[in-house]
Amino acid sequence: MKERSLAIYLAAFAAALTVPLLLLAAFLTWRFAEAENRQLEAGALQRAETVAAEIDRVLSSRLAVLRALATSPAIDAGDFARFDAQAREFTSLGIDIRLRRVDGQVLVDTATPAGSPLPQWPVIDPIGDAVSLRAPVFSDLFVSRGTGTYAVAIFLPVVRNDVVVFVVSTTFSPDVFVRIMTDFQVAVPYYSSLIDRTGLVIARSSRHAEMIGRPSAAFKSLTGNSGVWRGVNVEGVEVSAFYSRSPVSGWILALGVEVAALNRSLWSSLIWILAVAAGLIGMATLLASLIVRRLALASTAMTDAAAAMERGQLTVVPRTGVAEVNRVGEAFGRASVKLHLQASALARANRDLEQRVEERGLALRASEERYRLLAENVRDMILLRNVEGRIFYASPSAQRLLGYSAEEMLGVRPADVVHPDDWRRVEAVNRAIGEGRELGFSIHRLRHKEGHWVWIQAAYSRIGGVGADEPCIIVVVRDDTERQEQETKLRQTNEALRQFSAIVSHDLQAPLRHINMFSDMLTLKVGDGDPEAAGYAARIMASVERMQRLIRSLIAYTQVAYAQVKREDVDLAAVVREAMALLDADIAEAAATIKVFNLPRIDGDSDLLVRLFQNLIGNALKYRGEEPLVVKIRARPAGRFWEVSIEDNGIGIDPLYADRIFEMFRRLHKDESRYPGLGLGLALCRRIVESHGGEIWLDKDWPKGARFQFTVPRQRDKKDRSAGGDDAPFRTEAADRR
Repeated sequence: MKERSLAIYLAAFAAALTVPLLLLAAFLTWRFAEAENRQLEAGALQRAETVAAEIDRVLSSRLAVLRALATSPAIDAGDFARFDAQAREFTSLGIDIRLRRVDGQVLVDTATPAGSPLPQWPVIDPIGDAVSLRAPVFSDLFVSRGTGTYAVAIFLPVVRNDVVVFVVSTTFSPDVFVRIMTDFQVAVPYYSSLIDRTGLVIARSSRHAEMIGRPSAAFKSLTGNSGVWRGVNVEGVEVSAFYSRSPVSGWILALGVEVAALNRSLWSSLIWILAVAAGLIGMATLLASLIVRRLALASTAMTDAAAAMERGQLTVVPRTGVAEVNRVGEAFGRASVKLHLQASALARANRDLEQRVEERGLALRASEERYRLLAENVRDMILLRNVEGRIFYASPSAQRLLGYSAEEMLGVRPADVVHPDDWRRVEAVNRAIGEGRELGFSIHRLRHKEGHWVWIQAAYSRIGGVGADEPCIIVVVRDDTERQEQETKLRQTNEALRQFSAIVSHDLQAPLRHINMFSDMLTLKVGDGDPEAAGYAARIMASVERMQRLIRSLIAYTQVAYAQVKREDVDLAAVVREAMALLDADIAEAAATIKVFNLPRIDGDSDLLVRLFQNLIGNALKYRGEEPLVVKIRARPAGRFWEVSIEDNGIGIDPLYADRIFEMFRRLHKDESRYPGLGLGLALCRRIVESHGGEIWLDKDWPKGARFQFTVPRQRDKKDRSAGGDDAPFRTEAADRR
């Protein structure tokens, strides 16, 4: 390190004292300028909030007048002269009222003398919006047909018996808003603009007559309900503005202050900083020269003491005029004594540290041995590899699973052993893990060293804080061949059962048709001559017909039981509507009311789900009681599932039979003339629900009628687009069919 004079260091010390003072002065000046700016901006914000509140108050009061007039009994009585008299009471307040039909015909206009002919004006967009929304509408800026000047208006629909019969409105000049800005002292350096929803200037604090109706230069930047905007206004003045969107009218009020006014205080403060800086530098220079002289004398004494201490001598520093130097000299004397004591203590500490390191090493080796025994004896294969697929470690179980030794596995690449049909799926998991996903899972085939394929389950875990060229992924591989073979056998068994059901159903149809044909021939041949034989023939035909119905039901159940369930995005509300359309005639005959509450979207087979709801709603229609039937369908979240309920106020089901009713061909009512059916509907329902991964049951505690409940899994890969639940608002209107 280069040596420098003590004077240089003291000069630096003086500078070190001066610079913080200068920075402090600059900071205080900046805070002063900032306070001035904040005061101006606070004034702008306060004026913006006050003016916006006053404008909303004026609009709300005008709307309150319209609401009061909209309830006038004179409208219901058609006494428009009386309504005109009521509306003209507000003329003294500067409020003009119009009443018109929805086709545009003006019935009352207090802006014209009483009794004057009233025109039929075209229906403008704000009127149409008020009629369609059945809510008050605040118009954007427009040119009044009556006066030819700019105006804004409020349109309020008059609703009777849930029908819009008239529209009552008030039109007023934007000068109202200019007066508000003037009353609240919005003047230079403050500027204010009231902007409608299309970006046109409704009112302005300065040059209002010139600027009204012009597009606002900043409108596209005024997003959201409120915020801050900085730029050049329509008058070419750079401003910093606050804006807010009115919750009443949707218009935007922007109020800002000139940027030049904000900067004036900053320039005046800069001059003050320069003056303070010059004074501080002079004082620091004088102080540094005095300190240099005093420290030079003390430096000589400290140098002599340090040389003595270097030689190992006890050090006694002479007294100087600097108290700190005297204390350092005393410390030198004490330090020479303590050095010997510290050397002994350091030697003991080194011996203790070496002993601890040795103990930690033994514990670490024992831990590594335990993990090695675990990896070498577990039946699953454990791999350590990087993102590129290079294997750094393979457990000995690789020999049992794939026929490769642990050393041979280090040279195996995934592309060499993964089945070509499974490679795309495996590559997708590898890519996701490489991009930062913590966990992954796949089921695929690997080639055994002897050439045959082995089904495996692979679970991936990412190791954090490890580079891509190092082992950063743990893969646990488990043999899945036996499970895959069992699933293949199960699919083959199901296919055989499906084919068997189809063949049996088809082969049974032919002899039944012959029996039916010969019974019909026997009836014709016997005629009225032998009533007993004719009765036998009729019983045979009835039995054949029942057998055919049983076979058709068996075919229908087989189609559902062995159907390939699709997985698509399904709206349960749309499914219920389709099921109700199929039951439209039965619903009308039963004069039933079907109420559908908010239902979610799920992943499932829409055709099977339509059949599920058709059977459950049809069951309620069939077993209805004497009072009008009401069926309610709703859903609520239940953990990983949606719990859907279909409840009615019919004759109900004895809880003793809650489990038996889902069996095939199980009927609780033997009288088919009153309750027709074969007892297959609920069995089909259970099969459809189970094919979607859920379960179905009868609510045994339902007090009146029957309540069936079933579960279906919630969507996992995307957010549910409907909250569902008993207390959720209707997502589709309740359907009342009479």
